[in-house]
Amino acid sequence: MPSVMDFNSWNIVWSLSFGILALLIVVGNLLTIWIFLRRRLRKRAHFLLISLAVADLLVGLLTVPLYIAINTVSYLGQPYGLVLQVSEMTESFTGTASIFALAAISLERMYAIGWPFRHRTLNFRVYILTIAIPWILAAILTSIRLLFYFSIIALRNYVYTRTLLLSTALLVMCIAYFVIWKKQKTMMGNQNHVVRETRLAKTLFIITAASLLTWLPFQILVLLLGFDVIGHPPTATICIIKVLQFSNSLVNVIIYPFRISEFKNALLQMLRCCAHVRPRDGRNEGLPMHQGRLGQFHHFQDLHIPNH
Repeated sequence: MPSVMDFNSWNIVWSLSFGILALLIVVGNLLTIWIFLRRRLRKRAHFLLISLAVADLLVGLLTVPLYIAINTVSYLGQPYGLVLQVSEMTESFTGTASIFALAAISLERMYAIGWPFRHRTLNFRVYILTIAIPWILAAILTSIRLLFYFSIIALRNYVYTRTLLLSTALLVMCIAYFVIWKKQKTMMGNQNHVVRETRLAKTLFIITAASLLTWLPFQILVLLLGFDVIGHPPTATICIIKVLQFSNSLVNVIIYPFRISEFKNALLQMLRCCAHVRPRDGRNEGLPMHQGRLGQFHHFQDLHIPNH
């Protein structure tokens, strides 16, 4: 039996680390959804952020716990084939939904800053479509992953398709934020609108950049393994990369309070209300609060932790 400090085997330290991360993701994104659904924060652009928070919430509720379950069952020497496939499908769906949601958000911000008058005339149906498309694309990519599971398509065809779709999303984000950067430099005369929209765009750019930094290492690893460039890496390396990947679902919650004043004010107001709540017996005890956010993406077939 491996010791607690043997990080090249699945142990209680890794279980606790992923468990705490899952808790932070769930609590943080539930808090984010609740704050954005408040009456004063119920703006059209914020519904896109709610959709992103839902994708991240599913990571904490489903993807990370399934990942813990797979590795625990594997460590105990029990069969885990079905659980592994469910975990991979769940991770593929939630992870790609988050990335496609970030791409949709970047396009919405580009339209808001580049063509502000047209943006103001958009009806709510456009936003519903913008929210739905990332989830539809994620479902399509997950279905392709299912075709690979049933040996209908080859592994390399699946990797090619996934790489193409995700690369397209990354390209869309890069183009959108480049257009935003160019447009906002030529619109300084309309100060009230430009300052407000540009600040939100900068916030979302920071979130997107941070998300990609935590998300890309696992995607690079998947490509290298998919094309047999490298062998199976050590367990500790995989776990560190997976922690980064799942932390992607916590980025938003950390950044929002520093960049969105309405979010920060709503959060502080909620914390003050909780601090003043007292138990019925009259003791001056505040209710405990927890906070957090981020991680996600797609489990590769052979990336479960082996039982060493």
